[in-house]
Amino acid sequence: MRLTVEDIFALLPAYMRLRDADQGAAGKSRLAPGDDREAVEFGPLHTLASLIAREAQVVGEQIDQLYDDAFIETCAPWVVAYLGDLLGVRGLSQIPGGPDLRARVADALALRARKGTLRALEHAAWESSDLPVMAVEYDRKLVHAQSMRLTHPAMGAAVDLRDKPGLARIGAAYERASRGVEVRRIDSMGGRWNLGNVGLHVWRLRIAPISRHQLNPAASGRRIFRFHPLGCDAALYDRAPARPPIEQPMRETALPIAITRALMAEDPGRFYGEDRAIQVWAGANPIPLTEIRAAHLGDRATGGTEPWNRAPLPALTLIDPELGRLVVGQNRAGPIRVSCRFARAFDIGGGEQDRSASLGSIENPAILPPSALVATRVTDAGGTGTFLLDQSTHYRSGSSIDVPDDGLLRILASDGRWPTLRLPATLTITLGRNARVELNGLRMHGGQIRLRGNAAAPGTLVLRDCTLVPGHALDRDGDPVSPGAVSLLVEANGAAILCERVVTGPVRLVSDVEAGFSDCIIDAGSAEARAIFAPPNAARHAISLTRCTVRGRVETDAFTGGLTAEDETAEGLPATTDTLFLGSAPAVDAARRQIGCIRFSLVPAGSQVPRLYRCIQGPMPVFACLRLADPGYFLPAAGTDDALRRGAEDGGEIGAGNRAGLTFRDDNIARSIQDFLRFGHAAGIFHET
Repeated sequence: MRLTVEDIFALLPAYMRLRDADQGAAGKSRLAPGDDREAVEFGPLHTLASLIAREAQVVGEQIDQLYDDAFIETCAPWVVAYLGDLLGVRGLSQIPGGPDLRARVADALALRARKGTLRALEHAAWESSDLPVMAVEYDRKLVHAQSMRLTHPAMGAAVDLRDKPGLARIGAAYERASRGVEVRRIDSMGGRWNLGNVGLHVWRLRIAPISRHQLNPAASGRRIFRFHPLGCDAALYDRAPARPPIEQPMRETALPIAITRALMAEDPGRFYGEDRAIQVWAGANPIPLTEIRAAHLGDRATGGTEPWNRAPLPALTLIDPELGRLVVGQNRAGPIRVSCRFARAFDIGGGEQDRSASLGSIENPAILPPSALVATRVTDAGGTGTFLLDQSTHYRSGSSIDVPDDGLLRILASDGRWPTLRLPATLTITLGRNARVELNGLRMHGGQIRLRGNAAAPGTLVLRDCTLVPGHALDRDGDPVSPGAVSLLVEANGAAILCERVVTGPVRLVSDVEAGFSDCIIDAGSAEARAIFAPPNAARHAISLTRCTVRGRVETDAFTGGLTAEDETAEGLPATTDTLFLGSAPAVDAARRQIGCIRFSLVPAGSQVPRLYRCIQGPMPVFACLRLADPGYFLPAAGTDDALRRGAEDGGEIGAGNRAGLTFRDDNIARSIQDFLRFGHAAGIFHET
């Protein structure tokens, strides 16, 4: 209850209130004519009551806040840590997209009530890592002598070779087969099958959806297609799940698994249809589930008129989710569009994820249809303006774009879209004086970008969330067509280049260029090829790499930065930090080594570099795969040395995967499950992807 001025004033006797009112009226009458000061219409007692009410209001608000501070949902931010300490909530490393402390404290009581259960382990691990997690008790799948009073017919000692879906699950968290005893320790040696062992299976890959993307035939005149926009084989994945409530056990259907032929044949409706992992349209009409079949669409070994195992059938559409191939039924005409999902290690190079922060303000954009030639539309608009590609399908760039003096040209993919831009052999962008070009959210293949400009007043090229396909294009197996071919050719003396979250092939620079790369993958195709380089007569160019992975040799005039602490708001590029240099000797060759600095990076022995600060020379990392279309592109393999996993400035892994925080996520899982394991049990973390 809050006391108002009138409540307090009403407690006084009536004669005192009347007397106070008279005094207030008398004071008002004493004002001189024309005096514009505010007249007080009540007496000193009423004024005193208002002061008391104001202090009572302050005390009341403090009492209400103290009551709110007793509950995690309404407490002040500074109280959250104290409530967490009261409940014994462990401190965790900060990760992108992870829960804040308030959410973890709110879940603490619910988890305590389920202490020792698989659901508590799954929820705690998922919450702390923001990764899908499934907990498995391995002792329930051990082959053992059974009691005749309580038999388990499914726990046989042999595997049913006729059970294709069961065979497809072997080795996964949700497998059905029984196992013999394994004596290795689960927490340190990777053993699984023993009493008291609990496995936490983690899905690290990120799901990359493609929405209503138009496919090109894999063979001329045939109704056969590949799902991947670059025309290569690539496995399809299920949807990215939302974290289930704590009361609901984790199920196989809620995991972002790779879709196999056997699983899709077992239940096509689980993966195909509206709001599912896969959907196919012929013309404007979606192909119904009744016409969908899973099939092996591998290459025909004996040759013949059909390149794949299965020819188009009259009324069936065949999908091979393991190869990412599609054969459309003969009864379906019109262009083929698909919505599907791939997987990748990091959100680098574009995608349909939220990119609103990097797009900034978009004013009066010109929306380009897929049939338009981008360069033609830009030229018609005078070389300036904002152009929006709002479909996740194929576009064509044209051969040249000219930006006038002081002009600003932005070619952007809409937020939530991932268009594929077909380049000619060379797309030439010519910058006028102080011109600026920004490319955002585009996947570009087929050629290179050549930047030209005015040396008197150089311009700027900004690439954000883009992919310049290494090797210009991919063959059907996902290998680069032209390994080592230059993707970005800079011929504008004095230009400024800024790349953020970009995947690109080799970059060639000229004199007086400053190039900054952050959270990028620069892939020359091999350690012997040149990833960043300049012609022999080029001088006075400098580069900066922050959280990058560079496959190939780096030849530069100088690195930016220095040995002293720098103001992050200062002009210029920062020192090279948290970068993997993966080239043959010399992996890095800087001509001017008296300036610049490289920090917290992997710099192989034999490199010619400026001063190093807390860098390492080895061991060299091993990656899950090195092909752009593969899910584990530059994802560190299991068993990566801690010098690489924890060698970055923030204690995370060195390279382009630093922002993903995979090392911190594993640490958080290990810390968070300690309070929920049963006595005598041990847990191990296993990466499913």
